Amino acid sequence: MKEGGRMAIVLPNGNFENPSLDYLRYYIKQKAKVLAIVNLPQETFIPFGTGVKTSLLFLEKDSKNVEKQYPIFFGRVTKLGYQGNKNGTPIYQKDKFGQIIKDENKQPILDEDFSAIIEMYKEFQKGKKVETENAFSIQFNELNGRFDYDFYSPENRKLFSNLTNFKTVRLGDICDIVKTKSKKLKDPNLTLEYVELSDINTHSYEIINSSTLQVHELPSRASYEIEQGDIITAIAGNSVGTRKHATALVTDDFSGSICTNGFRVLRNFKIDSYYLLYYLKSEMFLKQMFMYRTGAAIPNVSDTDLANIIIHLPDQKTIDDISHKMKKAFELRQASKQQIESIELEIA
Repeated sequence: MKEGGRMAIVLPNGNFENPSLDYLRYYIKQKAKVLAIVNLPQETFIPFGTGVKTSLLFLEKDSKNVEKQYPIFFGRVTKLGYQGNKNGTPIYQKDKFGQIIKDENKQPILDEDFSAIIEMYKEFQKGKKVETENAFSIQFNELNGRFDYDFYSPENRKLFSNLTNFKTVRLGDICDIVKTKSKKLKDPNLTLEYVELSDINTHSYEIINSSTLQVHELPSRASYEIEQGDIITAIAGNSVGTRKHATALVTDDFSGSICTNGFRVLRNFKIDSYYLLYYLKSEMFLKQMFMYRTGAAIPNVSDTDLANIIIHLPDQKTIDDISHKMKKAFELRQASKQQIESIELEIA
């Protein structure tokens, strides 16, 4: 394009969010002015043969890129005006009685919000502040690495703004994140216990099951050896960042087991491990994990983003109280297991 030329392109969301494509977004920032980014529903292109999540990117060629401070419009389309099926069957607006609403020419009105996003963009162009459920703006200098709508949503920015009012640390600064495959996996005939994402009781922070397999029988995702006192937390799968997010404390029963690479193993803690375990199921942690998710088929969080998760540190008394209650809960569960086992022995 000529200098000042403008373009619009539909791209898979991976181009907006995947860490491996950061160089692409850096190049765009160097060569163009980012005018707007509009997120589209996953069913947008199903009538045309694909269910890939996409967004619209609007750019203006600006090789010199002199004007570094300018606002960027973000929008999100939630209603397409047609169904996400192979026919793209039209969907029309209806009144409270279920009757299709028609315009002044007695034509049915499509149930879409492209028009609303366009009107919001026009307001944005006039210099007005736009912040609604499906539209907002940020400054160019706030565009840090990623281009996706969800990452910069007002809800997520408010979360980080609130965290700045407290004492915080990065997860990567207060523990080691184990990412090296176990040497045990080199012996194909060795018998091991294997822990998957589904082997976690997400409510009690516990590993409740494992599979006994020889190394040559293990799936390719079998990766890390876990030790007593480690914390494992999920970084892949649809449950990441949700209430069903898998996090567990490794007890002596599962020490020496191998876990899937869908987990990351946390070790050598610089803060109380029971407090950290509690925090890894808190709303603050889950929202950050959900925000950092990338990938459509199997959502995942990169090691870099995991290390950048912000941990809120309250006063020491609060940390001690939480830690004591968490530790007591684990002790009670262990005592309960032993009681049940003693009954089974008596019957035997």
